[in-house]
Amino acid sequence: MEIWIIMAASPWSGFKRDVCDALETALSKLDWKLSVRLEQTLEEPPDPKLGDLATRLCFELAKTLHKSPMWLAEELGKAIKPAGLIARVEVVDSYVNFFVDVPKLTELTLRAIERAEAKYGWFELGKCKKVVIEHTSVNPTKPLHIGHGRNAVIGDTMARILHALGHEVEVQNYIDDMGRQVAETLLAYRLTKRKPRAKFDHVLGLIYADMHKRLGKESKFEQQVRKVLTQLERGKGPTVHRARRLAERCVEANLKTTDRLGVSYDLLTWESDIARSGMLKETLERLRATPYVVEGTGDKAGTLVLRLADFGIGDKVLVRSDGTAVYTARDIAYQLWKFGRAKAGLLFKLHSKRPDGTKTYTTVQRGRSGRKFGQADKVINVVGAEQRFPQQVVFTAIKALGLEQEHKNSYHLAYEHVWLPSGRFSGRKGTWVGFSVDDVIEEAVARAYVVVEEHAPKASERFKRAAAEFVGVGAIRYSLICTAPEKRITFKWEEALNFDRNSGPAVQYSHARACSILRKAKRQGGKHPNDVFKLPQEQHLIKLLAKFPEIVIESGGKLQPNLPALYAAKLALAFNTFYEAAPVIEAETSELKAARLRLVNCIRIVLHNTLDLIGIVAPERM
Repeated sequence: MEIWIIMAASPWSGFKRDVCDALETALSKLDWKLSVRLEQTLEEPPDPKLGDLATRLCFELAKTLHKSPMWLAEELGKAIKPAGLIARVEVVDSYVNFFVDVPKLTELTLRAIERAEAKYGWFELGKCKKVVIEHTSVNPTKPLHIGHGRNAVIGDTMARILHALGHEVEVQNYIDDMGRQVAETLLAYRLTKRKPRAKFDHVLGLIYADMHKRLGKESKFEQQVRKVLTQLERGKGPTVHRARRLAERCVEANLKTTDRLGVSYDLLTWESDIARSGMLKETLERLRATPYVVEGTGDKAGTLVLRLADFGIGDKVLVRSDGTAVYTARDIAYQLWKFGRAKAGLLFKLHSKRPDGTKTYTTVQRGRSGRKFGQADKVINVVGAEQRFPQQVVFTAIKALGLEQEHKNSYHLAYEHVWLPSGRFSGRKGTWVGFSVDDVIEEAVARAYVVVEEHAPKASERFKRAAAEFVGVGAIRYSLICTAPEKRITFKWEEALNFDRNSGPAVQYSHARACSILRKAKRQGGKHPNDVFKLPQEQHLIKLLAKFPEIVIESGGKLQPNLPALYAAKLALAFNTFYEAAPVIEAETSELKAARLRLVNCIRIVLHNTLDLIGIVAPERM
């Protein structure tokens, strides 16, 4: 069923299906058996002159038929009859290459885009399947620096992609309000009489960095921090109340930053609420009932140890000798709750309605339990790559409890951190100063304003300010999402805010240019033959437009949120190349004008849809 849904909405998938059908018919005629799926043998040739799709099938056949791949390719090529979207077939060395029928693909693609419009590239593959995505999850003691921004943008983009694939998506932000950083920050806030004048999360970040310096010099502060930490662990008393209020004020300031970045959340989940819900106790009791939890011995005497050697990974202490649980133990409980597999529950209330209309809820000690958060079919945790082992422990603990399906549907979307040329960010050392998301947005918007003023000096001040905002934020989001998550980013101003090359603003400008052409044309429509597009720039665009739905499916299936961003840059570049080579409004004939205007409109739609997936505004004017 899913294959037909994809084919109906994805022209390029239709071409692939025709290629597979042709190969299957030829193999049957030759009585050759294949042990792999035909789709897995397809690839795009490095040079478009060699074809639009090629199969390495003959290398697989050579293993069982004991013939040379080149001979097999020649025989297979003779047996294939072009049909459907296949225009012709050519054999080159050991490959069989397929060329798409451009006129047929043109009509199929343009019609699909025009019919679907804003839903082109959208599917219902995940219908009735709920996905919980946890991202951002910054300690409530500081502002978001640009590294946290990468986490938030990756998570938000992934949520948009999965929503486009038909999933019910719930975004959660986990707030660790019980850790040592909170204890240090609370103490620092108490002791600092003259506090900096700044946004509240910046105030906390600055005094926390100062407190960390003092901890290294004066031992009395270390004792005070431990006392506060003990009080937080107990979960009762005025210190707990003050810590929660301080953390809440920090989170409220953080949310103003993520609002501006275009990131929103459905639920703020507080660690202290999880700890006091009974969920952790329940989880530890369930793990104790398995053969995988034992009392520690030797240097781990008095601890509770999770032994997962049977699953191929190392031991992990869950409870320290002083009786306090480690973060990973709480993470296991939280993961169970996300799947709806914890008996203990959480209470909720409405936290706020965000500027984009999202209703954000929060866990509380006193609230309602009726709203059904969690209950996920799939859980994706956007967490730094250095947390691979703890995440592996969490997922394996789920399996140790006999929850095979939940284990299978637990995903760690690991990402490498953003570095400065001088090294990693550090909250303790305060190296985020000047590189908070707030700072970067302000700098990006200021630079964008200069560019907007140069291009539109006569525009109203209101337009210039609005354009500078969406261009600056677009530049930041694109710079954080265009690199594969597993690759490290070194933040450099000249690259992040390059408005010309492979950037969010460059894609935005291409969308605005398409809108401008359509406005100037005033009237669209008119008949044209399907083979009207002769230029290679036109045909390249048709193929790119046909491939967009596959990009959405691939990025969702492989958890690669960078793919739509790379596609957007490629499509924008192809459009600009076409625009320079082919007049639209001044086309040679009325038929060609009608066809090119239709093509420009479809480019506009797909650029808009792509920008929407990566959370960037698609402006009609710039």
